Amino acid sequence: MNKKKVILITGGATSLAKEIALALSKENKIIIHFNNSEKEAIFLLNEIGEDNCKIIKSDFTNDDPTLFFKKALSLFSSIDVILNTSSIFTKINIDEINKLEIEKYTNIHSTFPLLLTLEYYKYLRENKKTGVVINFTDAQLANPTLGRIPYYLSKSSLSFQTKLLAAEVAPYLRINEIAPGFTLAKEWEVEYFDKINEKIPFGIVKVKEIINTINYLIDSKQVTGQSIKVDGGLSTLPLKLI
Repeated sequence: MNKKKVILITGGATSLAKEIALALSKENKIIIHFNNSEKEAIFLLNEIGEDNCKIIKSDFTNDDPTLFFKKALSLFSSIDVILNTSSIFTKINIDEINKLEIEKYTNIHSTFPLLLTLEYYKYLRENKKTGVVINFTDAQLANPTLGRIPYYLSKSSLSFQTKLLAAEVAPYLRINEIAPGFTLAKEWEVEYFDKINEKIPFGIVKVKEIINTINYLIDSKQVTGQSIKVDGGLSTLPLKLI
C-alpha cells in the first residue's frame, strides 16, 4: 500500500479549496491553512479527522513564510505537495486602488507563495527529496473582467512564477499551474452561473475535473512549468461572457 502523501493547501478552508481538501483527504493527509476562516477550518478538521488533517493559521499579508513553512512541516513531519490556492476576489473601483491594496493582493497571491515555494525547495534539496507545487490562478488572466486590477495583476505574477521557477528548482521540485474557470457559485452568483452555463462549451467546471487535474500533476514524474486551464472551454470563446 502506498504511503499517504502530505498535502498543504493554502486558503484551504472555504470555497473550491475546501472541496479539494475533502476530496484529497480520502487518500492523503491534509494540512489546511486559514487566516480568517477558523470556524470553517475546524469544521474540516472534524470532518476529516485529526489523524489525516491538521490546521494552521497565518496572515499572508504580514507573516514570515519561513516560520510558516517550518510550522506546517512539523505538523506531519513532511510535506509532499503544496497547493497555493489562497485568494481574495473582491471588486475594487479604480479610484480606490492604492499602495496598501496592491500590497495586500500581491502578498497573498504572489510574494508569499513565491517565498513559501523557495523554502520548500531548500528543504527538498537539503533532504534529497522531491516534491510538487501547484499554483492556482485564473482561466481569465488573458481576458480579465473589469473592477479587479490588483487581483489580475497579482495572479498573473503567480502564473509567471510557474514558468520562471520550473527550471530553477528542478530536479527536486516540479511546479505547475491550474487555471480554473467558473466552478463554484457563491449564493449571490447562482443566477448568473445558470445563465453562462449555457454559453460555455462544456458548461460550468465540475470540482471533479479540478481534482482529476491535481492528481495528474501530482502523479506525473516529468510535467513541470506548465499551465492547464480547466474552464469548460471558456478561454476558447471569441467574446467575453461578462
